[in-house]
Parts: sequence; structure tokens; C-alpha cells
Amino acid sequence: MTEALSAAYDHHTAGRPDAAVVIYDRVLAVEPENHAALHLLGLALVQLGDLDGATQAMARAVALCPGNASYHSNLGAALKAQGRLDRAEETYRQALAIDPDHADAQANLGGVLHARGRMAAAVASLERALALAPDHAVALINLGVALTDRGQLPRAIDLLRRAVAVTEGGEERGGEARWNLAVALLMAGDYAAGWPQFEARRHRAGLALSRPPGTEWDGNDPAGLTLLVHTEQGRGDSLQFARFIAPLAARGARVVLACQPELVRLMATAPGVAAAVSTADPLPPYDAYCPLLSLPARLGLATAADLAPTGPYISADPAAVAAFRKRLDAVAGSRRQVGLCWAGSAANPVDARRSLNSALLAPLVARFGDAACFVSLQKGGTAVPPGLVDWTADLGDYADTAALVAALDLVITVDTSIAHLAGALGRPVWLLNRSDGCWRWLKGRADSPWYPGLVQFRQEDMGDWRPALSRVATRLGGWLAS
Repeated sequence: MTEALSAAYDHHTAGRPDAAVVIYDRVLAVEPENHAALHLLGLALVQLGDLDGATQAMARAVALCPGNASYHSNLGAALKAQGRLDRAEETYRQALAIDPDHADAQANLGGVLHARGRMAAAVASLERALALAPDHAVALINLGVALTDRGQLPRAIDLLRRAVAVTEGGEERGGEARWNLAVALLMAGDYAAGWPQFEARRHRAGLALSRPPGTEWDGNDPAGLTLLVHTEQGRGDSLQFARFIAPLAARGARVVLACQPELVRLMATAPGVAAAVSTADPLPPYDAYCPLLSLPARLGLATAADLAPTGPYISADPAAVAAFRKRLDAVAGSRRQVGLCWAGSAANPVDARRSLNSALLAPLVARFGDAACFVSLQKGGTAVPPGLVDWTADLGDYADTAALVAALDLVITVDTSIAHLAGALGRPVWLLNRSDGCWRWLKGRADSPWYPGLVQFRQEDMGDWRPALSRVATRLGGWLAS
């Protein structure tokens, strides 16, 4: 059986986990309590994305050989991948109880503690992992990410550069290191260094970015070419990066934008877009393609000044805006009209941190309801607080939502696509931002180079929205009185 396990392991390490699984299963058919085979089977199943099968196999290995710290540590990694953070933490701690110097368990425990919002404990665990193994890639990445979230960018960047160096040549782990380095650089405002590293997003584990057929545009002179620019991630990203289509068109390209179906009508209004098509439909002919989020790197953009729009860069239909204004005037009278959005997509990994309970907005609505007409911009998934006008059932796509936003005096929103929609329309927008905010909002800033009319109200402590909402209330009172 040793030869069989060795052959299976060779398949596994060569990137053929499916072939490895076949051999592991044969071994286990003969020796069902072979804990080494169960453990290795679990690792291969993780690679294949079968997390349920992986945790079952590794849990059996742990039960058969409870004194093996690596078995506990790798089971913890599978549990973390399932989102079972409490069980993952418990399992890593079991590994460390067996072997306090187990660097893998220490590094992964730090990652789980970070994901659970226990930042100080996470940093301590990761520092311990690096003391045990100074070139431990996971520890370097996890500590770099934790320090990025804490705003300690110089050291975070140094750690992540080290992570890039030690993972050179490894696509998955190296892609994760370079992606997190990009995040830290962009958060620090170092766009010249950050945008090239941002290309590593296509190599991140768990983020499969589809590529259209044909040749990818490499940044050479695009004059005379029809370029297919395609969206790749969330709708907020699409709205934010649409500003870069105009400079591409200014270089002589005919730009066809392939975007999410619900954005097609709105994106067709962006300067430089010759045609907007749905990613769900057959693509028209083109000479080369480029991911939308690669445009800053391909265009050689290097400064904050390269990001700032000269004005609104998408447009709402004037007739639809006028229709909403008429409806708003009928219900608001002389009151100012304020849109509210309090939650993003629950599928986003950070949604629990960026979204807030709508009940937290109820005091704001009650306090200022005589001077402001509050309008829901929240599509589905959560209860609308009392006192809000809710016409979201009438919003079929983002062009409809844009018309409503354009008719409002102010938008107050968490970090979701509504913030980018309001900003791209040139509307005043107040951003309720989590303490470990996204790279695009930088650190220590109340404004944004992306949207001149945006003001940030950031959490002071993770999960506590009350101080930020208090600052919003103070500013809103002054704004309504002006």
C-alpha cells in the first residue's frame, strides 16, 4: 500500500487530484482504517472542491490518529473553506495543543481569528507563526492582510512583497500573495505599483474569471480595433471602472462593452461605449478583448488624478427622472429627498461586515422625517424600516434605479453598487463604511478620489455602526437646515 499511496501522492502534487482520489479509494477499499490514505484523500478532495467529502475523510483520519497535529490542522483548513469558522478554530487549537510549534496551524489559526473579527489575537497568532517559520507563505499573506485591514500599510506591503517572493512560480498561492499586495498598494494610493499587481486577481483561488474567445488586448495601440471590454465581478466594480472606457475610446478603439444584463441599458450611456451587450447573449465580432478591471493597467494609469472623473460618466433617462421627480414631489412636498441603502448581496464574503441592520436607521428616519422624505433604494432581502417610500418593485434594472437616484437630493448607503451608481451619476453620496473598508476607499480619508461628491462615515470599531450613524445624523441635521 505504501507504493500505491506514493503514486497517488505524485498525482496529487502534479495537479491531478482526480487520479489521486481513484488510488486512495482503492487503498481504502482494502484498508478502510488507513488514516494516511484518509488524510491524503481529504486533501485531494479539497483541491477538487468537494469540501463535504474532504471534511468527512479527514475527520475519520483524526479519529483514527488523534495525536497527529497535521491531520487536525488540515481538517481545520477544510472547515474554514466551508465557512465553519468556530469548528476550524477549535480544530487548529487542538493541533497546537499537540504541537505548539506547528507553524501551519498557527498561521491558519491567525487567518480564522481575523475572519472572526478578533484582530489583536489574529496578529499575535500570525506573529508567532512567523517566529516559527519566517518564510511561511500563509503566515506572511495572512499577517499582511490583517495589517492592511488595520491600516498598517508599510509593514503590510513589506510582508506581502516577501510572500510574493517565497511563492514565486506557484500560481494559486502566488496569485493570492500578489492579489493581496495589490490591495495594500492600492489602499495606500500607490497606483503605479498597484495596478500591475491587480492583474493577479485572475489567479486567486475560488475566483474563476471567464475569458471570451480570441486574443486579449495587451495595451498596444488600439486605434482602428474593435475591443470587447467585459465585466468580470460585481455590479459595483462595473460601474466604478466604466470611467476608463472613454480614455480607451479616445485612443481610437471602438469599444463594445459586455456587461451584466441588468446594467446593459445604463452602461450604453457611458462615454466611449459604442455598444453595450449582455454577457448572457452571443457576443458580436471583435478584434481583441480586455477585462474591464484590467483597463487601468493596460492604459498605464499611475496617479489618483487618473481616476477622477471630470463629471458624471453615466446618464439616467431624462423622461424617467422627470417621472420620478413628479412622484417624489407628490409625497415629499417641500421636504428634501434622501435615498437609503443598508445592505449588499449576502453572497459577498464581507457582506456581514459591510451591511447593517435596517432597524439601526429607524431613529434617523424618525428624527428627520419632518424635514426629509426617505426613499428606499434597497432591492430585496431585508425589511424596509417604517417611514420610507418604497418603489423598488418598479425598478427593473439599473437604468430604472439610476432614474430614481438622479431624482434624489442625497444618497446614504453602505459599500455596495448603489454607492457607485450615485457617484457615477454625480449625485451627493454619503458612504457608511466598515472599519476594514475596501481598498478603493483608501485609509484615513473622508473623501474619495473616485467620486468628488462622496463623503465617508467609517466605523471606528468593527461591527459598531452607532458612532458612524451619529456623525451622519449630525451632518444630516446641518444639511437639512442649510
